[in-house]
Amino acid sequence: MRRTLRTAAHALMALVLAGGWVYLYWQSAAADLAAVRKAQASLAELRALDARWNDQLLGAAARADPARFSDLERHRLLGARLEASALGLGEPALGAALAALRAAFDDKAERLARYGAALEALAAASGERGRLEATAEAALQEAWLASTGPRLDLVERTLGRAFDAALAHAELHRAWLLYYSGIVLAALAFALWSVFDSRRALDRANAQLREANETLEARVRERTRELSEALARLKESETMLVHSEKMASLGQMAAGLVHEVNTPLAYVKASMEAVARRTPELERLVADTEALLRLLAAENANERALADAFASVRARLEALRASGALAELARQAADGLFGIGRIVELIATLKTFSRLDRAEFARADLHEGLESALRIARHLLGRREVVKDFGRIAPVACAAAQINQVFLNLIANAAQATPEQGGRIALRTYMRDAQHVAVEVADNGHGIAPQALARIFDPFFTTKPAGQGTGLGLAISDRIVRAHGGRIEVQSAPGQGSRFTVVLPLVPPAPAAAA
Repeated sequence: MRRTLRTAAHALMALVLAGGWVYLYWQSAAADLAAVRKAQASLAELRALDARWNDQLLGAAARADPARFSDLERHRLLGARLEASALGLGEPALGAALAALRAAFDDKAERLARYGAALEALAAASGERGRLEATAEAALQEAWLASTGPRLDLVERTLGRAFDAALAHAELHRAWLLYYSGIVLAALAFALWSVFDSRRALDRANAQLREANETLEARVRERTRELSEALARLKESETMLVHSEKMASLGQMAAGLVHEVNTPLAYVKASMEAVARRTPELERLVADTEALLRLLAAENANERALADAFASVRARLEALRASGALAELARQAADGLFGIGRIVELIATLKTFSRLDRAEFARADLHEGLESALRIARHLLGRREVVKDFGRIAPVACAAAQINQVFLNLIANAAQATPEQGGRIALRTYMRDAQHVAVEVADNGHGIAPQALARIFDPFFTTKPAGQGTGLGLAISDRIVRAHGGRIEVQSAPGQGSRFTVVLPLVPPAPAAAA
């Protein structure tokens, strides 16, 4: 900054010196001789015109011939030329003298015109010539006594003074220019000496710098090696922390899966236990039936034994009917199949949530991801009220497993921020515009303080008690959404809950999709 200011000051000084030299050079230029010659030529023509008017006036007086008066308007053109040439000389009195000269010529031209008119009237009169002759004589005297001559002399003298003053002004500025040029040359010599001195100092500094560089390279290599090792350790720590957050999400998924599998597994267990209790009765019925079949197949079967066998089988069947064993077995089998179906559904939900077989970007229904996240997080929700307001949205091109992880993090945070009794979580989806989908996760929890709101996406920042959060959930969620070309918007206030809005483009930018 200081060097820039010094350079600007030097440039301004050089500009001022150059401007002063140009000004003195311009002022020291010789007077405009061409303008003076033009003014003198115009003044000579005006003198000639005045002399011609006087000759015509004398001739007209001798012959009483008005036809010889001519060029009564030419003085205007000559006066304009004279003013155009002379006013540039800068003499203050010259303007007044030129104005007086112009008025004198206008007055003389008017008097000549009146004299000519008087002669014409005298030539045309047949009587009373005495009065007309007196009028003509008076007009002749007025025209002859016009002050054009003195005015021409005054302008000529004033023009001469102006030319002399211009020459004196130019000579004075030539002297000043000579002195100023000496000063400028001295300043230029000092500047050149300063430049050469600075160059020598710079050469000395460069030599010292080269000497320092010879030892600096070794220190830089050592420092680079230390920084590389520190960076490697930092990346290793970051990888371990991200892996820890992923394991935490996996733990949530596993806990939710265990919680959801327990209920249908209880159906299956109860059904299998009931079937196991009824199995001995069925085994005894099968044994009696097999004995009866053997007696019926024998050629010399004992009638008494055959009757007893029939009676035993009939008694077993009546006992099974009376106890409702067959209907109970059918019901228990249906319950077991229902439980197995629920377990199959949960496995399908887990597969939909994780999408391990679809890691690349593909079009996905965000509603399926939200439903899967709700089922996985059901053990966290407890008795909290979940309100769903799903609008009509288009499928989104995304990595579904990553987006589902974002949904699970937001739903889990909302559950942890609300009480189980009276807690409310609202899920809403809608089209933000023609190219973007919005997913809102809102809660009526304790909200976020303004000083913490600006840092919630910072890695390792958390408002949860120690040991209950890594501070990476929202940071990873924000990174995932930004990698998809979207953003996460947050509105929150203490005591008023929070609303997180995930905005995703229908088609992510090419670099994001490639990543």
